[in-house]
Amino acid sequence: MPKPKPSKKIIKQEMLWPTPYWYTHIWEFIRSETRVTFNEDMIGSIQGMIDKDKGVRKSNRGGWQSKLLPSTGELEPLSIEIEEFCKSINLGINEIVIPQMWINVNKKNDWNTIHSHGQYNLSGTYYVKVPKDSGQIVFRDPRPSAIGNLFMVNRFDKGEFRKVKPIEGLLILFPSYLDHFVEPSNADEDRISISFDVVVKIKMA
Repeated sequence: MPKPKPSKKIIKQEMLWPTPYWYTHIWEFIRSETRVTFNEDMIGSIQGMIDKDKGVRKSNRGGWQSKLLPSTGELEPLSIEIEEFCKSINLGINEIVIPQMWINVNKKNDWNTIHSHGQYNLSGTYYVKVPKDSGQIVFRDPRPSAIGNLFMVNRFDKGEFRKVKPIEGLLILFPSYLDHFVEPSNADEDRISISFDVVVKIKMA
């Protein structure tokens, strides 16, 4: 007597609580005639700030970090592109406010400790100058209980930590609740980035 065929089992899979981040090269947003001098102008402005201010210590270990800065004045050209970027990521964003920006200059062996910006909606970084081997930004899985179950984490989420390699002109955006840190720099030249926080207003149906 033939064996009955096993019934087909219907198994479905969905991903719970995915955490996106977004990235682009700023050349996608700024006019071609300003590309050549965009970063050069920023480096000049930043050097002027360093000469006038000894900086602050927050997540930075070594290096120079500016005090919190408004999104106007010398940083306004960048804040305009950040706003355009935020409105382009299909989250229904109608309006944004950038309450604060700050500048990070890491020299050799300087790094940034793990931290988050949880009181805001989005946070991000723009990379002005990135020498080779000057440190990657590293994000940590935001689910505390997941850390004890690396069997599942390693199969579906590529591990507890995810690294993003910066390049000059890269603009990244991520949920402010994500823990992150910056690896120590092994470069002889300065690594310069500008970080920021974002508060958003959503389009109403």
